[in-house]
Amino acid sequence: MKISCIVDNRALFASNLYAEHGFSLFLNLDNEKIIMDAGKTPQVFKHNFDLLGLDSVDKVVLSHGHDDHTGGIPALHNTGAKFFLHSDALIPKYAVLDGNSRYIGFPKSVDLDKSGIELEFVAETTKIGSNLWIFNNVDKYCDFENIPSYLSIKREGKFLKDKFSDELNLVVETDNGLVIISGCAHLGIVNILYSAMEYFQDEIYGVIGGSHLINADPKRIGRTLNEFKKIKPELIALGHCTGFEALCRFKNEFEDKFLPLESGAEIMDF
Repeated sequence: MKISCIVDNRALFASNLYAEHGFSLFLNLDNEKIIMDAGKTPQVFKHNFDLLGLDSVDKVVLSHGHDDHTGGIPALHNTGAKFFLHSDALIPKYAVLDGNSRYIGFPKSVDLDKSGIELEFVAETTKIGSNLWIFNNVDKYCDFENIPSYLSIKREGKFLKDKFSDELNLVVETDNGLVIISGCAHLGIVNILYSAMEYFQDEIYGVIGGSHLINADPKRIGRTLNEFKKIKPELIALGHCTGFEALCRFKNEFEDKFLPLESGAEIMDF
């Protein structure tokens, strides 16, 4: 089993890979080839996909409807891959700050009805591989993981707080425990981990992806670290929306168990 990071905010030093504020992972699990998210632009996604020598895709899972996770979809139009997403991912999404709104939702240039893509809308936890699940049964276990108030959806001409009903995670069942893969963890990475432990009745072996700690204050980062120490994952690979301060603190706390995600990073044999 192997996971490769196709797109992240940073790229491997001295490589020819591109970086952008986006996120995409490639999972090769028992010869099932799955992509989670497609980065922000088709140009960066395709460049890195080709340079990494990735040649085929069976399934694509879109973690939510933000453009930094869905913008590269046009590069996947002709792969024949089946796409999994929540229908609410298509609701217009905005960042609203100081009365100014900026569209950050599903690319307006992508018409899924005319793209020829095979779609499956997922509204509940669903098994999509021999040991792979789409997971969205996330409950609130802690009081410090709140969705930033500027993240909004637009419905009937009104801006409303985004509750991220569209957010999907991946769970890989392994002999060592669960590997949790999150696109952005808007609902809270700790909430996601405890919810998965409860749902699957298993311990956490690995945590991979975004944790949305980029604008978190030091207290929230510290409380997140404390919960991770209780959960005791053996593998932590975080990037994208995690933020530099949180990445540094995770590295200092977990040392060799921690890997910063960046374009080209690889996680082998978990």
